[in-house]
Amino acid sequence: MLRFPDGVRDRIKAMAAENERSMNAEIIFHLRKAIAENEQDRQGGHPDGLIQS
Repeated sequence: MLRFPDGVRDRIKAMAAENERSMNAEIIFHLRKAIAENEQDRQGGHPDGLIQS
């Protein structure tokens, strides 16, 4: 069981519905995306391969 700040659960539920995923799958998707972006930032790259100017 996870506790979310007010409104977050509703936002996740809405995003999951829009993306035709369960709430669990939506949370896992965003966690994986955040982890990958964090790893890219630590390595000095950008997750989408674009160079920031």
